[in-house]
Amino acid sequence: MSVATMIPAPTVADAIEHTLEWLDRQGCGELGQERRVTRRSRYRVHARISYLPPGSEKLTTFEVSTRNLSRTGLSFIHKTLIYPRQAVDVQLPLPDHSIRHLKARVIRVRPAGVGMYEIGVEFTELEVAVV
Repeated sequence: MSVATMIPAPTVADAIEHTLEWLDRQGCGELGQERRVTRRSRYRVHARISYLPPGSEKLTTFEVSTRNLSRTGLSFIHKTLIYPRQAVDVQLPLPDHSIRHLKARVIRVRPAGVGMYEIGVEFTELEVAVV
């Protein structure tokens, strides 16, 4: 058995994690370019995004890999281009295994490798727990 046959082939999950790590290394560029007012934290989970594409009557839903999370927003990567100002619904899994439902608006989109986009959303509404 050769060494080449012992190395597993990269998976889609490997490619996504590689892209997330690459984005983390990029930072925000030059000093003074950072516009965020809240601290963000690395948060790697699979969340669900739903939105109504312009001109469509059918809701689109898909799973995304998140990059980071702050009190005001979330960043994720996916192959679907969602334009700025688009309203989206986010189902975000939490460490206690609950799901947080959030409404958000796309505020940033940038290429993140071949056929992938990093999409930043700003939360516009949080669910209110009724006890």
